[in-house]
Amino acid sequence: MARTLIKRRANQFDTINNMKKYAIIGSKNPFFANFIARNNLRSDLDSIKKISKYIFNHVTFEKDDSSRQIIRYGTKALRDKKGNCVDYSVLLSQFLINLKVPHSFKMVATEDNDRDNYNHIYLTLDSYNLPIDLVIGQDQTGKEKFKDKRYMYLFQEVPHYKSSKLKVIWN
Repeated sequence: MARTLIKRRANQFDTINNMKKYAIIGSKNPFFANFIARNNLRSDLDSIKKISKYIFNHVTFEKDDSSRQIIRYGTKALRDKKGNCVDYSVLLSQFLINLKVPHSFKMVATEDNDRDNYNHIYLTLDSYNLPIDLVIGQDQTGKEKFKDKRYMYLFQEVPHYKSSKLKVIWN
């Protein structure tokens, strides 16, 4: 599985509406079940932190071309060692689907001068009401090949003006 162009001139709502579909399809890749078994992971916070650290240390933030909304399957992001907030969220979701952890995608508007523009997506753990934003702490310009290994920001929510949630799986 590669990356998928959603549609020409797609917007953020097209993206979030397709993320669930690609997370579910991609979660069937045996990589996820094998990784979980090999690392003896469970559906607890410690295991989710280990998965998050693995993703944070193996995928570097890189923006997509602004004229194309693309979703990478998790294994593609890991192979390419790059992705954006959508790709990080889909990748983490694919692990969480395999662990049967209830979670949602959260799309937010973060720009003070454009409070209606939903420009960022991350994941929330529904049972714990915790955000997991693997982009926080990394170079978000996508220009530098710098990687901040401090994933301590894991459960901090990015300041935002508006938000929209889409449940991926629930109890």
